[in-house]
Amino acid sequence: MTTHSENTATINFPIEKVYEALSSNEYWNYEVQNINDEPGEVDSFSADPINVVLFELLPKAALPEAVRGMVSQDLKLKRVVEFGPVAGDEATGTVTAEVKGAPVRFNADAKLTGKGDATDLFADIAVEVAIPMMGAVLEPKVADWVQDFLTREASMIEKYISDNLQ
Repeated sequence: MTTHSENTATINFPIEKVYEALSSNEYWNYEVQNINDEPGEVDSFSADPINVVLFELLPKAALPEAVRGMVSQDLKLKRVVEFGPVAGDEATGTVTAEVKGAPVRFNADAKLTGKGDATDLFADIAVEVAIPMMGAVLEPKVADWVQDFLTREASMIEKYISDNLQ
């Protein structure tokens, strides 16, 4: 079974600034160092179009309590972020992620929509946890974590722009 959710977070800068940040390897290094308790790394980056491969740690504490006992350590997450160019007031992309050694993956159709001095980051997310009898219980919890992550990421983009692109 797959759980779907639609999530939106607002970044209080115009789409041009948001896209400028996402087009910079410096931003992605900043994000992987600051978005989670444990720093991650940028494995590869290209700016035109935006294509970033990130390796991050998903802390055990972020997992639903029912699963923590089955997991001996933090989980390694591979996340791939892609965005095409801005056309009008929009840029579309995808985000895919999978957890190494666990049957957990999520993907999202993502869209940046400029609204004057703000930009909405929208993600239509699909979460799949392929664990018999547990997947349907865990997927909504992973989807909640992804929503929280999206909100943190929007704040991270906003802070980076404020500190570096003014």
